[in-house]
Amino acid sequence: MKHYKARLRMFRTAIIIAIFALTGAIPIPAAHAEDLSDWKLPPVPVPADNPQSKAKIKLGHQLVFEPRLSKNSSMSCAGCHMPFAGGGGHTARAFGHAGELGRWTPTWVNSAYSTSLFWDGRAASLEQQTGELPGHMGPISAAGEMGGNPAAGAKLLNSIPAYKKEFNKVFGKDATPKNIAKAIAAYERTLLAIDSPFQRYVNGNDKALSSAAKRGFKLFKGKALCIECHSAPLLTDNSFHNIGVPQVGPLKKDVGRYAVTHDKDDMGAFKTPSLYNSSSLLFFMHDGAFSTMRQVINHYNHGGNPKNVHQDDLIQPLKLTRKERSDLISFLKSLTDKRLNHIHRPLLP
Repeated sequence: MKHYKARLRMFRTAIIIAIFALTGAIPIPAAHAEDLSDWKLPPVPVPADNPQSKAKIKLGHQLVFEPRLSKNSSMSCAGCHMPFAGGGGHTARAFGHAGELGRWTPTWVNSAYSTSLFWDGRAASLEQQTGELPGHMGPISAAGEMGGNPAAGAKLLNSIPAYKKEFNKVFGKDATPKNIAKAIAAYERTLLAIDSPFQRYVNGNDKALSSAAKRGFKLFKGKALCIECHSAPLLTDNSFHNIGVPQVGPLKKDVGRYAVTHDKDDMGAFKTPSLYNSSSLLFFMHDGAFSTMRQVINHYNHGGNPKNVHQDDLIQPLKLTRKERSDLISFLKSLTDKRLNHIHRPLLP
């Protein structure tokens, strides 16, 4: 009898709680929030032979704005990677000593996470990408780009007392092409969109994104299929795809990744860029074929170019409505870390 009465009291209590919950007197616990941890930007990978330091980063900041590393002291890295333009090119194709080049200058934002560099992935590290290392042609040493001579550039920097002092403070010796590359790479590893609204959102600030941006994020992961290549957490799969981009500019044909691998499956494939700070870019795609985000989204929405026999099978018509495309743009705008758009030229020795 005693156990029966106890069970009856428990039953009556459960009934009362249910009634109060249904009438709103007792709040029903909300469903667990979506786990967004996979979207948090991870720590930056740093090579063991090039550890970060404040002095090295400061030196690298100077060097990316240093025109004396180029032929005739006429251009710098930042002359193509324009901070106000999202760290990308301010013209549809880059310009160097050979005039207009065939490709648009990609953003340097979040390049620290790249497993390969250049649109065709021919460099395996930021150090290699500079063009200062022997056997690796990049913007500084490429004749058609900055046209610099690495050995001569190092000699010139060592003739400037302030630079000579800085290099010895950071590396324990005078400037060399190798430690010039290391300093530039160290600086580039700080160009991270960690304070973008989206990163604040995935780190717990639910108000960091607008309702439209949240809808756009849902589309990004679902109907729009963006996540297939722009995957978490970096918004790139660090791979290469042919997405049917129209070939424009001085090149009649650009084989892309195929030039590196000679694999027919890589014909016309280009590196998947990260989307951070993409709303600040003035141009898009490897050849600057598009100048607005809406053009980019419309390209995907139409299924790219079905006549391109090398186009990736992932590219299919999306059937996004006008409102859905606008919501997707709202999400892409939330990836902008405005700090990176206001990098200034430091005082040079």
